[in-house]
Amino acid sequence: MEQVLVYGASGVQGGAVARLLIEQGFGVRTVTRSEQKAEALRRQGIEAWIGNMDDPDTLIEAHAGVDKVFLNLPIEFDVSNLSAYAANTVEAAKRAGVKLIVVNSNGFLPEEKSGSESLDIKLQMIEQVKASGIPWIVVKPTLYLENLLIPGVVGQEALAYPIPADKPIAWISSEDAAQYHAYALSHAELAGRTLHASGGEALTGIELAARFSEASGREISFLSLPYEHFEAGLSAVMSAETAAGVTGFYRWIGSEIDSLVLKNEADRDTRSLLKLTPVADWIRKPDILSAFKG
Repeated sequence: MEQVLVYGASGVQGGAVARLLIEQGFGVRTVTRSEQKAEALRRQGIEAWIGNMDDPDTLIEAHAGVDKVFLNLPIEFDVSNLSAYAANTVEAAKRAGVKLIVVNSNGFLPEEKSGSESLDIKLQMIEQVKASGIPWIVVKPTLYLENLLIPGVVGQEALAYPIPADKPIAWISSEDAAQYHAYALSHAELAGRTLHASGGEALTGIELAARFSEASGREISFLSLPYEHFEAGLSAVMSAETAAGVTGFYRWIGSEIDSLVLKNEADRDTRSLLKLTPVADWIRKPDILSAFKG
């Protein structure tokens, strides 16, 4: 049984990857900050160490005997912290003789530095992995459907989000993105490649709102939310630094949207091998629909 260390296994994206890998017969390990989370993960069959990405000793211990690593980039916008995280991860992986690192970009990401600090930080972390000498695969999802669960995004009558109303984006759920990540972890021959993980259908904001209307039984329109309004809303549920970083990501998407929609068709061959969920079916899932109705 191959052992995979999954970063972020207690979260939405990493958790989806961990669960799928267990279903596929992999052994899964992770590092988490609290004993409470560790116990919950162990009940799922995941080996859990208490620690953090800034704790090199724990990372070295957790990587011992690991064959592959799934590196889920954290939502953080401190350059020095992320650089240290990458250095600690790479060093632990090297000592363990890891055969492959699969990196999740956590959304659209440019090929080269863009001048947007929130994006360039991620690129720097990925470059540290690429320079490690360990075989790597980068997986770039489009936009996560779970982002729409942010309080206030879907109201009684409107879906308000900071993207253009008329540009098609192949949104993807964390479970479907996990299929791409697991595929990458199972196909080491893809080392040195970047996979674009898109959902099964590309929808404009207007079409996305129509899916919500159909699933919820009420009329929902789409509102292309101004960036400053989006940032103000995020600031109510996260730090100002993180809210500004996430908003910077969407500003870049708005400026590059015409080139980004072309990513919907990238890696079509890989997508054809997966069982992706239609957006309307994702919305109708009991836990998802209840969150929107709530």
